[in-house]
Amino acid sequence: MIDLDKEFRKFYSTYVVLPRQELIKLREKKRLNIERLKSGLIEYNDENGTNYKIVDIVEQGSVAMSTVIQNENKDYDIDIAIIFDEDNIADLTPIKIKNIIVKSLKKKCTNFKIAPEAKTNCVRIVYAGNYHIDFAIYKRKRNRNQTFIYEHAGSEWRERDPRSINRWYQEQINLKSEKLRHATRLSKMFCKSRSYWEMPGGLIQSVLCSESVFSYEKMDEMFYYTLVSIRDRLSNDIEVLNPTNCELSLLLTMKDKQKMNNLLNRLNNQIEKLQVLF
Repeated sequence: MIDLDKEFRKFYSTYVVLPRQELIKLREKKRLNIERLKSGLIEYNDENGTNYKIVDIVEQGSVAMSTVIQNENKDYDIDIAIIFDEDNIADLTPIKIKNIIVKSLKKKCTNFKIAPEAKTNCVRIVYAGNYHIDFAIYKRKRNRNQTFIYEHAGSEWRERDPRSINRWYQEQINLKSEKLRHATRLSKMFCKSRSYWEMPGGLIQSVLCSESVFSYEKMDEMFYYTLVSIRDRLSNDIEVLNPTNCELSLLLTMKDKQKMNNLLNRLNNQIEKLQVLF
């Protein structure tokens, strides 16, 4: 294989890794909007005679996993888990608690591209610059061992630990080194390299890379053989399971499955073009 390691590393450091100053901006937006939410929730409580209180906050997603990449459109997402005690929000349905969060945010969020909006799995804020912040809502209760059990507000309350994916990914990094993070970032860059490609999301790519990453010292070889391994794996089975609960699929809709087939087709086409390197 022709040696492109030097060029690959230059590309990675210049165009893939998010500069530290941009990451600081993302976390500042996170901090600011958490404060807006807390302040708006106090106003909501005062107006409605309630006493809802956020008891914990967990950073999630690519920012927490340090796999966020540069984006020409500045379309960065920040994922935040906000957690309530089960007793505090009583028997509120996911729809009701999400609407409370929307109303609380609207009291403090102005001049946004899109007003705070309840989605199936979160409440979303969209900035004019295309940043968006997703507040995923959880409730917790203690079990017999005095540890917490968490439930996520999706279409219904479902048991899910807001820290489990972060822990899983860090364990994978410890086992497979920073090469896994390099492969994950490069995979994300590949999947976003064409605006018309509809490809799987970051968590699915992280799982595929964790299954397939090669430990070559040269970055070009590492990524090439990781992609080949992912291609071969998807040729046998496009299913991807939640790495923290193997009974749950990450492919929830037919569209998710189509994105997996899209990824397989793109890998077949692009890997064939790379044969010139040999």
